[in-house]
Amino acid sequence: MKRRDVLRAGLAAFSGGLASAGGPARAQAVPDELAEIDRRLENPAVLRGEFEQTKSIQGFKRPLVSRGSFVMARGRGVQWITAQPFASTLVVTRERLLTLGEAGVSQQIDARQEPGLRALNEMLMALLAGDVQALAARFTAQVTLQGAHGWRLALTPRDAALAGFISRIELEGARHVNAVRLHETSGDASHIRFLNPAASALSPAEAERFGP
Repeated sequence: MKRRDVLRAGLAAFSGGLASAGGPARAQAVPDELAEIDRRLENPAVLRGEFEQTKSIQGFKRPLVSRGSFVMARGRGVQWITAQPFASTLVVTRERLLTLGEAGVSQQIDARQEPGLRALNEMLMALLAGDVQALAARFTAQVTLQGAHGWRLALTPRDAALAGFISRIELEGARHVNAVRLHETSGDASHIRFLNPAASALSPAEAERFGP
């Protein structure tokens, strides 16, 4: 699979997940307001919850709505478990992107063969975790602090490769990321709400899906 196809596959898997054709992000100084968001966020070893995703696609009158749950394990990856309208599981780690259907593995992409996949996976994990250090390395950020706990963050890609897919990302939350709005250069847009976040442990099945 060609690199651009890999990036588009990852983009579709997360209804606009992040990707970059470049290598690892360079460290950037984090502005004070971004550092304040980092202080407000909780960062448990394992975070799980539910999601509702609405995607508006150019040429379609009605948006596509999907619902399900997610599990994020710090240092390991994210599992994106869609229940409606069709059952599927997306497993994202730094080494691979794996989709699971009812019959088992339907597609796997190895980051060792496609270096761009690692950047995509890191950005997806950074979004769900609210990892401001990783986000600041690849995006120009506009921060709005709301009261003692709330915040909003608008991100614009720094590099041309990423800007070819994404025009703007908006996040909002408090102790956790509550919502993500992602605007693609194609005109498509996604709104993802995260519900009932809670710290927990991985189940044996979840740990197995992440791999060794």
